[in-house]
Amino acid sequence: MKTLPLETKSAASLPAGPRGTENVDTETIATSTTLKQAREVYFDFNRGSYWTRNERGGWILMNETQIKRLLRASGVSPNRPDGCHVSPLDERLLDIQERFDVHYAGPLAGHHAGVFTCGEKRILVTDSPRLVIPMPGEWPTLAKLLQGLLVDGECDQRPYLFGWLKIALEALQARQRRPGQVLALCGPHDCGKSLLQNLITTLLGARAAKPYQFMAGQTTFNSDLFEAEHLMIEDDQSSTNICARRSFGAAIKSICVNETQRCHPKGRTAITLTPFWRVSITVNNEPENLMVLPPLDDSLEDKLVLLRAFKRPMPLPTDSNEDRTAFWATLQGELPAFVHYLMTWTIPAELRSNRFGVTHYHHPELVEAIDSLAPEQKLLLLLESELFTTPAAGPWHGTAAELEIRLTGMDSRCAHEARKLLSWPTACGVYLGRLAKRMQERIEYTHKPDSRKWTIHPPR
Repeated sequence: MKTLPLETKSAASLPAGPRGTENVDTETIATSTTLKQAREVYFDFNRGSYWTRNERGGWILMNETQIKRLLRASGVSPNRPDGCHVSPLDERLLDIQERFDVHYAGPLAGHHAGVFTCGEKRILVTDSPRLVIPMPGEWPTLAKLLQGLLVDGECDQRPYLFGWLKIALEALQARQRRPGQVLALCGPHDCGKSLLQNLITTLLGARAAKPYQFMAGQTTFNSDLFEAEHLMIEDDQSSTNICARRSFGAAIKSICVNETQRCHPKGRTAITLTPFWRVSITVNNEPENLMVLPPLDDSLEDKLVLLRAFKRPMPLPTDSNEDRTAFWATLQGELPAFVHYLMTWTIPAELRSNRFGVTHYHHPELVEAIDSLAPEQKLLLLLESELFTTPAAGPWHGTAAELEIRLTGMDSRCAHEARKLLSWPTACGVYLGRLAKRMQERIEYTHKPDSRKWTIHPPR
């Protein structure tokens, strides 16, 4: 499989001579001294260090001692001439710091190597994503893998995956940011979910990062995420705590929609950047694993593609390490043809979305399973066990605060469970509001001048 780095935009070239010689002909520099003398050098404002190209065209980080050694080797004198306050070497360092400073340096998701401005800050992107070169051809092994993973009877989820990938690849190749949903794959253990995640990494530039701790509010440091186009989340590191799930949901909305993101390296000043991200999640389909996903409220619904994965025989043997290595190599070899297919494939009209390019999809069985685990569903069970204990029980009327007192009071049958569920202010009212949207025949409300009055009807 061939990959192609995105083209490099020419960055500012920095002559090594003293200040005032910035317009020296680079050909003269190269022929009169050494090629090292024409190297680009930038001062990393946050690190207090310097970036320069090595002889292979990559970027390396140097401290001040190392960059002085490089400048001396390029012919810049460390000796202070008579009548001058600083040496040509020190003057060159001052020139670099004043005119070629950068506030961020490193790989940046979706950006090719070069020097750019982000807002009023100059940034140095040191590496490019390596995109798969599209080539006409067949991809039979990958086709069998995706059919077994995403097709069951009349339920064919492949168009949603293809559309999600197509929009991302078109944006990356055009070097344009395009918002995209989070892709979640839920299925049995060892069905191929992680294998598909790894293929997505290769397709999106061969760079991946683990964002869950940041997205769940467990850390404020996130600079490693800005180096990868593909943010991967797996259920073995995720939390089922409702607060973490809510933070996770809020982070999904931010990543899907917001163009700018706050990059916060540990021990350094945060900076606002514009990464290109796609997030994928894999979870097993047991109830405790599905609980890592955020509750599906109205604000999150269109930002999540929720696919059910099925466990089927793999198209090639995977019993030994040699088999798995050969299987992966076969899939990798078919990716150029698959990318060509995606680039020429048209998203069906009924699946198009103005905002994301392709519309969201939630597999019905997964939605039902997630809804049954939602905290508002637990509240409904508590309501029925406390308010409607006899067949003759009529509707309950009151405010959310009155209902909370009833459920958590000393005489309540479910006081312990209710106190754990309603552990934060206004929780009862929020959960009632969600239930009212889904069960209008059972839960209603009317606005009063100073409160909202709820009516909860008994189950039929």
